[in-house]
Amino acid sequence: MMHSPKQAIAILSIDSKPNDSKLDTLAIHHQLAQLTSALRKAGWQIDRFLGKVGKSWTNQVKIERNSPDSRKIYITATNIAQFVREFQKFAMHEGGNYPLIHTWNGLAGQIGLQLKVSGGMQWIHSYWSEDSLSIESQISGHPSAQTAWQIWHNADEIIEFASLNAKSSPFHPKVRSKIEAKRQLGLSAFDTVILWVGTFAQQGDRALQEIERWLEIATRLNQMSAIQRHRSWKQHWVFIAQTSGSADDRAQINRAIQEKVSALDLKDKIHWSASGSPEGLDLYYSAADACVLPNWREPFADKALRAIDRGTPAIASQYSGARFAVIPKETGLRVAANSPEAWAEAIAQVLEGDRWVKRLWQHSLGRSDPELSWTIAAAHLSEVYRRLLAQTITQIPLWHSQKPYSIRLPQRAMVTDFEPDKTLDFVPSPASDSVAVAAMRRSAS
Repeated sequence: MMHSPKQAIAILSIDSKPNDSKLDTLAIHHQLAQLTSALRKAGWQIDRFLGKVGKSWTNQVKIERNSPDSRKIYITATNIAQFVREFQKFAMHEGGNYPLIHTWNGLAGQIGLQLKVSGGMQWIHSYWSEDSLSIESQISGHPSAQTAWQIWHNADEIIEFASLNAKSSPFHPKVRSKIEAKRQLGLSAFDTVILWVGTFAQQGDRALQEIERWLEIATRLNQMSAIQRHRSWKQHWVFIAQTSGSADDRAQINRAIQEKVSALDLKDKIHWSASGSPEGLDLYYSAADACVLPNWREPFADKALRAIDRGTPAIASQYSGARFAVIPKETGLRVAANSPEAWAEAIAQVLEGDRWVKRLWQHSLGRSDPELSWTIAAAHLSEVYRRLLAQTITQIPLWHSQKPYSIRLPQRAMVTDFEPDKTLDFVPSPASDSVAVAAMRRSAS
């Protein structure tokens, strides 16, 4: 059987009763469809496990492949223990022993608990904060405070999906516009601000190599502005060092940049500044028109996410860990070749301010955009996945559980039209489908 070369993630959503609310089932399946679609675009293979557990169900497994990087696996089982056995059998023969599972609701959480104890994989459990339900009351079947505590205690992370209008937003207040942010930094409203989030080793040849690489890209971008008149920007680069260092170290880097720029006679063409301390960078991310992550070995996506949260497109290598946050022409661009031309062209595309760039900034100002909300939620979730998977390999704690880690999603009222899953024996009847969808439409209006 042919498998996707992408890393596979198992997402579980399990129902327990034949008379479970069809409206809730439709809403949950719609949320999963939106999220898994965005996760696939971020670079994952997603296997969705949709099942039923209860005495009225026979033990069955059915596989539906939608694309090379997406499958739906329907499992019905008489009890949780049987479901776990069917899941493990599938994982061994078809799924490649998933290193990470993500349970979506209460009963799936009980299954995740047994898999965690027996399998040792990384486990994430999710719930909706807007439901105003405790984890105990979200466990289908027989609510148990003890089981709820075990889920909370044993899961490697708990993800709270908060709606866009939730009061407990995980994001910091943002400035009203990029022009305002630029002015607060003492920059002109007409400056094109580009963040260069580099490693900037504090000493030796590596710092000079990074400066030279930046100059090659900046020079190429300047040439494009001169040759192609429709691409004309007054560049102002801001350097953000990932590595911390003393004031003397930063001063040494600044001198090296100044000397290089002067030697190439680019002082009047390419402007630059350094952010200094890594603290208080939110204003820079808000002011920037583009955020460049030039490190091909960038392990994670946190810096890209910081830019994206503030409406700034991120540009990263398609081979770095940051790629999981960079969805092409939605949250940024991925660069395939490690050449100044490729990086300059990607930066130029962002600076042209296409519709998707403006859409990202509008979203950061709180203007509702459900499709982009799912994309950004998948980017945040990808960061959690990436760190937990890396932690499995390195045995080094790369993700410090926040329990719960909050991710914003569109409101449930935005769930309108949706094609339900063709699950084993428990697809709602056509009449029930139309009633449920109509009810959702009324709630959205």
